[in-house]
Amino acid sequence: MMHERSKRLVLLDGMRGIAAIGVVLFHAELAGPGVIFSRGYLFVDLFFLLSGFVLTLAFDARFGPELRVGTFLRQRLRRFLPLVATGSLLGVLAVHGQDYKPIAFLLSFVVSATLIPLPMTMMFPLNPPQWSLMVELVANGVHARWLHRIPARILLLFAGACAAGMAAMMIRAGEGNLGAGIWQLPTGLLRAGWSYTLGIVFARIWRVRSTRIPADWRIALLAPLAVTTALPFLPAPVWAGDLMVILAIFPALFWMAAGAVIPPPSAERLLTALGAISFPLYAVHFPILRIADELGNETGRAFGVAAAIAVSAALAFAGPQLAAFRKRRLANSAGGAVADA
Repeated sequence: MMHERSKRLVLLDGMRGIAAIGVVLFHAELAGPGVIFSRGYLFVDLFFLLSGFVLTLAFDARFGPELRVGTFLRQRLRRFLPLVATGSLLGVLAVHGQDYKPIAFLLSFVVSATLIPLPMTMMFPLNPPQWSLMVELVANGVHARWLHRIPARILLLFAGACAAGMAAMMIRAGEGNLGAGIWQLPTGLLRAGWSYTLGIVFARIWRVRSTRIPADWRIALLAPLAVTTALPFLPAPVWAGDLMVILAIFPALFWMAAGAVIPPPSAERLLTALGAISFPLYAVHFPILRIADELGNETGRAFGVAAAIAVSAALAFAGPQLAAFRKRRLANSAGGAVADA
């Protein structure tokens, strides 16, 4: 049967999928300012936290002579670039009716598909959410080169310094939705510096002593979505609510999920599917929503259809990963049957 710790990580897979869906709802503009999905951009910080945690468990012990920085980044790029290129191509289709010259189309596609930021107000105009993928790759490189060797207490100081800088910039801007523009990039890097580094520290603690928290797995899964949908209704400035979530609430909810009651076998398939679609959904949803907008139908129904198409596309991309899960599950079931016999 699946190891207990692996079962706990399945819940984090589900949390990653819920975060991706939250970003889609934010970009779908199903709600205006101050309404239910208007703070969905905060899920990017949860993605950074999840990435630092999971990659620490998977690679921290291998960084160094066994796994060089360049090799690790090439592995990450092989995972990122096919879907990034797909999102970029969809972005070209989304803006085809605008006043772009062919050379501009080609240049925009090439830099977008290779995650090279343009020195413009919007670094990735074909698919703006790509800014966080670029920043995550930067965090991956820093992790592989330096962070894996630094003691946890020093990492916490580094994370705290990033948090202080991030807070100052968010207070100045009045919100936490920063990172997509070239002038917002420092804040985006600081967002990753805080959450990704905290994920590394959490993973080191969890690896030594996996905590147990008597929280229902369904509550742990949906709590981040509940928080972000309730946040716009709090009587607090936007920046204050955003910082509260990024600095305290998301880390606490993440730790609760890492130690929550293990999901039953019947839920593993759903949680694995949510995790499998999370990256494809994040990579392609924005241009699909933009295409719906370009078609001229500004109703929520059009965006709902576009969101459904994005989810379907993500499921198609996630097919191999889901097939691998089914194969592992069958193998585990067969192994359990042999053991029982």
